[in-house]
This record gives sequence, structure tokens and C-alpha cells, in this order.
Amino acid sequence: MAQIFVLGRIEDDLSAKTSQSGSAYVCFRLAEQAGKGRTQAYQVWAWNEDVTRLFRLGVKKGTLLWLTGTQELVDCTAKQGTVKTMLLKVYLTNFGFVPGRRLDGSHTDVPNGPETAAAPPPPEVLDGSREPLPE
Repeated sequence: MAQIFVLGRIEDDLSAKTSQSGSAYVCFRLAEQAGKGRTQAYQVWAWNEDVTRLFRLGVKKGTLLWLTGTQELVDCTAKQGTVKTMLLKVYLTNFGFVPGRRLDGSHTDVPNGPETAAAPPPPEVLDGSREPLPE
């Protein structure tokens, strides 16, 4: 499997499910703009804590995210079992919001909350004519 970092928009409403082993999971499509009007689609899978985090942060259809994960190209069958195709699956390891515009045209920033990284403090400025320089 390969590591991937991708920016894209969620194309599905998220629906949490439970696996046979009792783990929470969610699967959704993510569309990445590939240039010149083309898009690249990924099927993203998330489990347990990542599912909880997706819902807690209000991720939904249309949300613009960056995400990282492991990518795998898998064989699958589409259209009621008649068409053989390849599918890019991404197993989520981390994600975050991309500041930008919402679907309604309003601006959005990274949501405030405990997981939002605080802005770093401004660097200390030393003025050699007023303060002694460190030794």
C-alpha cells in the first residue's frame, strides 16, 4: 500500500455502521480536482475514533477536507455484477478542514474547538540597539 495526502470534497452523506467484529466504521467518496475539469474519486474508509471525530466535527456531504491514509488499488465489480473495474481505496489515518468557501458561498475557517491548533506565538524580536543580544 502507498501513503497518500489528498485535498477533496466529500460526495456522500456520512452514515456510521458497525462491522461484524463490533467496530464502528464509515465509508464515503471523496472527489479531488485533478485539473482541466477532471476529478479523481477515492473511496475512503474510517474506523472507531476517526468515525467519532468525523461526526463530532460536523463533517458532511460537500465538506472540503485534507486527509492522509494508505491507498490501495482494488478490483471490484460494478453495475449489478456486470462490469469489472478498479477502485482507489483510502484507509484514513488523519484529516482536517481546508479553509475556504462553503456550499452556500459563505466563508469558513477551521472550526474552533479543542482539536483546532492554536496559532503559534509571534517570534521574539531582538533589537540590538536597545537590548543586549544573547551570548
